[in-house]
Amino acid sequence: MFIYDTAKKAQYYDEVVEMYKQTGYSSYRLAKHFPLSKHTLERWIANFVAENPQEATMKRAKVVRKAPVPSPEAETEKLPREVRELQAELKKLRAQLTKAEIKAEAYDELINVAEAKFNIQIRKKAGAKQ
Repeated sequence: MFIYDTAKKAQYYDEVVEMYKQTGYSSYRLAKHFPLSKHTLERWIANFVAENPQEATMKRAKVVRKAPVPSPEAETEKLPREVRELQAELKKLRAQLTKAEIKAEAYDELINVAEAKFNIQIRKKAGAKQ
C-alpha cells in the first residue's frame, strides 16, 4: 500500500476520515465538501479502511432525508379521473350530511321550544303504553 504524503493530505485527511466515519458519505459526496478529487478521496478511504478495519465496519450514522411533501393540487392532478370524481362526490355528500345534521338539530330545538311554550307533550313516549 503506497501512501502519498502531500500538503492536501496533511490539511484535509483527518476531516475527510472523520466525516466518512460519522456520515458514511461516498467519495463523490465528500468531493463536494472538500477541494479534492473523487479518486483521491477513494484512495484515502481505502487506506483508512485497510488500516482500521474495526472502525470502518462500525455502524455509521445514516442521513435521514425527508421526502418532499407534494401539494394537494399536484396530488389531484396525478389521480385518475374516476378517483377525482369520487372525491368530489364524497365532498358533496359530506356537505349534505352536515346540512342535514344541522337541520335535525334545529327541528329538535323547535320541538323543545314548542313543548315549553304551549306546555304540551309533542314527542311520543317510548313504549307501547302511553
